[in-house]
Amino acid sequence: MPKNRTLQRLRRWAVCLGARLTQTLLKLLPFDVAVAVGGRLGNLAFVVLGSERRKTLKHLIQAFGQEKSASEIREIARRLFINAGRAAAEGMLSSRWSEDFLRRRISLKDPEPFVQLQRSGRGIVILTGHFGNWEMMGAYAAKVLGANLGVIARRLSNPYLDRLTNRLRQRIGMKVFLRGEGVRSFYRHLMDGGVLAILADQDIRRLDGIFVDFFGRPAHTVTGPAELILRSGSPWFYAVLVRQPDGRSHQLYWEGPLAVPEGDDHGTKVRRLVEDYTYRMEEMIRRHPDQWMWMHNRWRREPKCSPDKNGSG
Repeated sequence: MPKNRTLQRLRRWAVCLGARLTQTLLKLLPFDVAVAVGGRLGNLAFVVLGSERRKTLKHLIQAFGQEKSASEIREIARRLFINAGRAAAEGMLSSRWSEDFLRRRISLKDPEPFVQLQRSGRGIVILTGHFGNWEMMGAYAAKVLGANLGVIARRLSNPYLDRLTNRLRQRIGMKVFLRGEGVRSFYRHLMDGGVLAILADQDIRRLDGIFVDFFGRPAHTVTGPAELILRSGSPWFYAVLVRQPDGRSHQLYWEGPLAVPEGDDHGTKVRRLVEDYTYRMEEMIRRHPDQWMWMHNRWRREPKCSPDKNGSG
């Protein structure tokens, strides 16, 4: 094995080992204390992880540069790292996410439309994003709302962390469908009356997409979730889990079932649906900008020309 690949493998193994050691230490603490420690580690990461901090600030400036001052943007970035640390600590203690625990920590005003649809036996699509603690939201859907939940996940570049993360998901009641391994398995899950959760807020290489407006700039957005909803005829919901000011509790914002857009052709319907869930994501990010993962470059690609009315670009 080439030397650089050996070093890469050792680094990835060390990162995973560090995560496991951190998890072991956090398990010795009460849950709220562990989450507070996670927040402090997130604040430390903001200071020492210069590359991630600079990417976050750059993307925040692209979104809010005309609306917020440099100090406001820096504070949003710092709070994001704190919230990410809290979410990581919560995830490391996911073995404590019992149904009773999740009911106490997460509030949801009206779950009845979702519960009724589940009882009808229809498959349901949930669109969400890298916002708040999306893993805990999945656990709530599975354990509290009784969803037969499947999630579409991408492989992490670190295979050790990838295995660790997917084992945690499976233990809290999620079926994991890896992106790139074909659509048949998760499509069958949906057709059999299962619930499928999709993170639909990033520009993903090698996946089809179109450019839609996001914070006033064209952002390449995957069309796969919209295609799945339209072709399967499944009802869809938009949901995000918002951390509350106390840093401990969460509010689940749950909208749906939402209308499938009308259009003269399939391409128009796809575009309108992509615009719909992208707009909903932007609105929630504007309300809570310190809870979305700004490390991702949402504007990585630029359109070669202005999109035509059918949404190609």
